Amino acid sequence: MSAKPATAEKTSVILMSPKAGRQEIHLPAGSTLGDLLREARVERNGQQIYIDGKLLEEALVLPQGAVVSLVPRPGSASSTGSWREGIGMFHDDPGFKELVEAVEASREAEKDRS
Repeated sequence: MSAKPATAEKTSVILMSPKAGRQEIHLPAGSTLGDLLREARVERNGQQIYIDGKLLEEALVLPQGAVVSLVPRPGSASSTGSWREGIGMFHDDPGFKELVEAVEASREAEKDRS
């Protein structure tokens, strides 16, 4: 990795967040939102991002031929992460039924040994 010259053009960006407050961050010209988030060590999960008061998806201009992919957020099926949202998700799942039966059999065997 080569060091950038000290005379390289910089861009100043104001980053505001509840945790860190207002920060002025200087980035090389042409830096992306991803560069800013990495520099500030910001996790995107569970946060909405605004640029000049507009939601990111409202502020972003799509270039000709852009490919837009929608994928679930890693590690969570929901933004709240509530365990209640998972209730019933294994209903009628044969693998889960088999697991429950195995656990019950193991508990019965443990009772018999006592």
